[in-house]
Amino acid sequence: MPIPAAPLHAPAPPAPNLIRRALTALTLGTAAVTAAACGTSTAPTQPGTPIRTHIAVAVVPITDAAPFILAVQRGYFTRAGLHVTYTIVPQSTAAAADLVHGSVNVIAAANYVSFFEAQAHGAMNIRILAANSQCGTNTQAVLALPGSGITKPADLAGKTIAVNVAPNIQTLTITRQLQADGVPTAGVRFVAIPFATMATALKAHRVAAISEVEPFLSTGEKALGAQPVLEQCTGPTAGIPLGGYITTAAWATAHPAAARAFTRAVEQGQALAATDRAAVEKVLPAYMKIPTGIAAIVNLNIFPTSADPVTLQRVANLMAEGGMLAKPLNVAPLVLK
Repeated sequence: MPIPAAPLHAPAPPAPNLIRRALTALTLGTAAVTAAACGTSTAPTQPGTPIRTHIAVAVVPITDAAPFILAVQRGYFTRAGLHVTYTIVPQSTAAAADLVHGSVNVIAAANYVSFFEAQAHGAMNIRILAANSQCGTNTQAVLALPGSGITKPADLAGKTIAVNVAPNIQTLTITRQLQADGVPTAGVRFVAIPFATMATALKAHRVAAISEVEPFLSTGEKALGAQPVLEQCTGPTAGIPLGGYITTAAWATAHPAAARAFTRAVEQGQALAATDRAAVEKVLPAYMKIPTGIAAIVNLNIFPTSADPVTLQRVANLMAEGGMLAKPLNVAPLVLK
């Protein structure tokens, strides 16, 4: 069901309702992950070598997953004594059930908003192993079709906007940007549609606009002639953390050495992605199923090389201001020590 945008300082939704939404996501997530395609580390364990700790990772197929894929392909996990396999899922929340049940150990490119909300309301107890991405320039925007009459932020008042998960970092940044522009948000509705099928929904006029990330932002502009009408990573949301590598507190406590080894290895992937665009472009086509030409033109988010609690706190603070949390959430204890 479409979910209204939450204005800043609006009352937080009742905890039971949020938990019901979270539990619904957990139930649906099992089927989604089971049906998804799987990948494995390119460096399998050889006969006679020590048994490696196996870590199953769920990955959202967006550009932000490139550091993880690089870490797999460059053998960073293998050299850290880990055997990592991964599953592609349409949304990070689709893997929540498997994370709780233990068939998935880590979610990569997991949007902070959804998991901070679940943490605050007791639906999950999470730990952040590493930071994944922060808002970059022209990497996340609301698009509308030419001729739709939507050409500027004010035109989004009262409209339906597609987001990958509702609520999430997209709904948060859109609402905050609209408010910064003085646009009423009470009538704006968000509907959850996977990134890969948003353009189809827009073309069919099932929604008035779509909030896309790369590479779907570039492909939407190219295929449909869709025009950006709202930049989501500027002003009050410039550089805001988007997602991270998230596990459960139970798994991190039971496997402290593996958790730290995973963090070190994936942060090597983060560092490579942050400094070598060519390496990122090389891995995007295979796991995202996009042409090399699109990989060459996409804008990339910021790839941090460590999880900074102070920076992550920006997300929780904005959520509290926006009415997503009944009270402030202290993020520091959630970051793996």
